[in-house]
Amino acid sequence: MATDRDAHPYTFGLEEEYFLVRRNGRRLRHMPRRFFSDCREALGERFGSEMLQTQVEVQTGVHDDTRAAETDLRTLRRTVGEIAHRHGLGILSAGTHPSAQWRGQRSTDKPHYDQVMGELQMLGQRNLLCGLHVHVQPADPGQRVALMARMQPFLPLLLALSTSSPFWMGHATGLMGYRQTAYQEIPRTGLPPLFRNQAEYDHYVQRMVDGRAIKDASFLWWALRPSLAFPTLELRVTDACTDLCDALAIAQIYRCLVRHLERRPTLYADLQAGDQAIVAENLWRAQRYGFDAGLIDLGSRRLVSVREMLENTLEALDDDIRALDCTLQVERVWKILENGTSAHGQLERYRACRQAGESHADALSQVVQWLADASVVA
Repeated sequence: MATDRDAHPYTFGLEEEYFLVRRNGRRLRHMPRRFFSDCREALGERFGSEMLQTQVEVQTGVHDDTRAAETDLRTLRRTVGEIAHRHGLGILSAGTHPSAQWRGQRSTDKPHYDQVMGELQMLGQRNLLCGLHVHVQPADPGQRVALMARMQPFLPLLLALSTSSPFWMGHATGLMGYRQTAYQEIPRTGLPPLFRNQAEYDHYVQRMVDGRAIKDASFLWWALRPSLAFPTLELRVTDACTDLCDALAIAQIYRCLVRHLERRPTLYADLQAGDQAIVAENLWRAQRYGFDAGLIDLGSRRLVSVREMLENTLEALDDDIRALDCTLQVERVWKILENGTSAHGQLERYRACRQAGESHADALSQVVQWLADASVVA
């Protein structure tokens, strides 16, 4: 995400990761060099490679206007999609590719990725996963570590709204969001520790660097983290959204939450280990059921529907939604609850194909085609 360290508070940017697929249905093993160079020529540094060659990433600029951010993201997706089409390829925006196999995947030839693959070994090769990352700059970037702790109760809700990874290596996993399950094979993922302030966080990072466990803080891959490159708090728990409008809606809810928590410094300021264990349970419930089975409310200690939790959250965020002028984008989340996430859409198409007599492989192929079509924007 291109950024300006003097940007206004609550400016934001999005990063989307895509799978590359062949339009003829054959599996893609590596990124064609000409495709990469054409995307770089069109988009510059806003287009980049990922650790595995069958994945790419786009980064918006820094925005404080939601309509400009939507235009930016649409342009990025459209441009990459059109260039991919010229090369006989397509892009697929989802947390996992329904039928891709991790064996035989090639890593991108870059020193950073070489170092990561050297550490992770097979786990790096299995990292065939795509996410939506959202950066938001607080009014006081020095409070990012405290905000990181206090934001954790909201992460399961955001994950539940984004699930797009019900399949893994050709199998229906029974989960709506398998990506987080697969990702947690990797060290330094999941929920971050409950650091209370910047000093505690800095002390931890320095000990990890001194102990040669990590090179720097960019090797912390938690569900939420203070960005090393930007003065932002980076949301990382969400699956890549097939529908671009879903990504924008989730990004705006997260942006409003940053403002809300910063303006109410006592909210969730006393989270304890037991509270974080409930958050972890809710993350599991979001992975397993998406928004279909409810989450445990920390305040009432009740299991409540995701709809009720979302209603309560948006009611609390009303001032922030109006202040940041993102009402239309936030209201999109009700469409997600009405129509389902990408995971719902994938499973519906798979089941319909199987009921129509198609084989498992053919049904999965139809899911991949639907994802590729739905990932393209006009």
